[in-house]
Amino acid sequence: MALASALIVGFTACDVTDLEPQNALGENVIYTDAARVALAVTGVYNAAQTGYYDPLTGGALQTRGYPFGGAATELDDVRGEDVVDMAGFFGIVYTNAITAASPNIVGIWSGCYSVINQANVTLAGVRQAASNGIITAAVATEYEGELLFLRALAHHQLVLHFSRPYTENNGASPGVPYRTTPISTVQGVTESRTVERGTVAEDYTQMLADLDEAETKLPATRSGNLRVTRATKGAAIALKQRLRQHQGNWAAAVTEGNKLIQGTTTFTSPIGGYALAATPQAAFPGGTTVTNENIFSIENSSDDNPGTNGALPNVFASRSGPPANSTGSGRALLAISPILYNAPFFTCDDLRRTQLMQLDPGSQPRIVTRKYRDPATSTDFAPIIRYAEVLLNQAEALARLGTNNTLALALLNAVRNRAVTNTAEQYAPGSLSGAALVQAILNERRIELVAEGFRWDDIYRLSGEKTFSPRPGGGIPAKYATAQITPTAYACNGPIVPAGQIDIAYNSPLFLWPIPSLETSNNPTLAGQQNPGY
Repeated sequence: MALASALIVGFTACDVTDLEPQNALGENVIYTDAARVALAVTGVYNAAQTGYYDPLTGGALQTRGYPFGGAATELDDVRGEDVVDMAGFFGIVYTNAITAASPNIVGIWSGCYSVINQANVTLAGVRQAASNGIITAAVATEYEGELLFLRALAHHQLVLHFSRPYTENNGASPGVPYRTTPISTVQGVTESRTVERGTVAEDYTQMLADLDEAETKLPATRSGNLRVTRATKGAAIALKQRLRQHQGNWAAAVTEGNKLIQGTTTFTSPIGGYALAATPQAAFPGGTTVTNENIFSIENSSDDNPGTNGALPNVFASRSGPPANSTGSGRALLAISPILYNAPFFTCDDLRRTQLMQLDPGSQPRIVTRKYRDPATSTDFAPIIRYAEVLLNQAEALARLGTNNTLALALLNAVRNRAVTNTAEQYAPGSLSGAALVQAILNERRIELVAEGFRWDDIYRLSGEKTFSPRPGGGIPAKYATAQITPTAYACNGPIVPAGQIDIAYNSPLFLWPIPSLETSNNPTLAGQQNPGY
């Protein structure tokens, strides 16, 4: 993907950019050749995988998987309480010691807006190429669907960290600038400075419009790994379901989910052929192998990945090497927290304890995930959408509506019972309803989706509505401090000691990230619309 990225003019949201990079082809050249147009589209995926990260230490820019090649997955779990930062590597985010200049915050903001701008530049180029007969209308339509999907995905990641939850006030809070026009000229940069934040509701309206259009333009499936690493109709629908969940629009979430779910006890998708893998371990074979449970992932390879400091298997996998991992030794920088491991809802014989978790020995032993298996060459794809999430989203939406508790529980059990095989510990039909059913689904999300970047999504949206917030009144729950991780800290149904890292109230400025100073120093409009407290 490196060649493709060289063809695209890459921009962050700020204006400190060389509009004519000497090592890039101009747009007037790219979009006159079908092969180059194809590479331009691939280049937007490359931007989503490995944008640049500035460590602010005077060294060179690095590639650490910003935004979606690894960083979003890691940081969105680090913001929550179910993993522990073991080496201080994620300390700024884990301890909520963030500022407008913090590298992680800058990396997500700039990385997402780079994806957005490359999508916008390429959208214009694709339409130009189709108009000029360089590519067919059918090819252009498919490309447009992919670019709209990526644009919506990147904007949602920004909303999650820089804006208040939709459920707080139906989206009336300040959103993030929704950029739909290319910034590839001096005039474009100047005009971009006038784009205001708008509202969260306006962001959701535009994201959903992008995804509605993407759904109509994308293919139902593709061949080989492209069915996972390139956007499809099913990916657009699943992302819409997720956005409706964040809005608390449960009926609309069910409508989207119905497109991907058929069955009453065993579920499959009529679009894309998605289905749960037979076991938890089978859902995560590692490396470049994909399953029917994968809906959309960001591709990594041995020669194009976030590297030792950012690749998912390096950050999450055990230091002990094979056979714990498929190849090589990870760094175990993020451990599973006893807050999750010891939780009473995580049954002792749950297969995910052994198939997808393990004890990492050595100095300061810890429990780590086994979802990522290839630290030697860092080829594990970054999972963005999995069928298990779709089923749990649907289960929650139905439980919230209260219109079909039977189906909601069946969807929950479809995910849970492949790991909880002891019938005595399974939820019997009719055994849960109302708030108890919703809470059981939320508990299952913590177990099933840990180390995939979903914990912040749930903390964030549940804080807005308050009812099921993991911290009373909303906010970020307290976390274990690194020093609290000892061999005796982990035990099924064991004690959960008072966490050493304090919680963050929902009304604290630290609940949101600040717009980076790199942006506000170059953009007078956003300088006057900074998040409170920064």
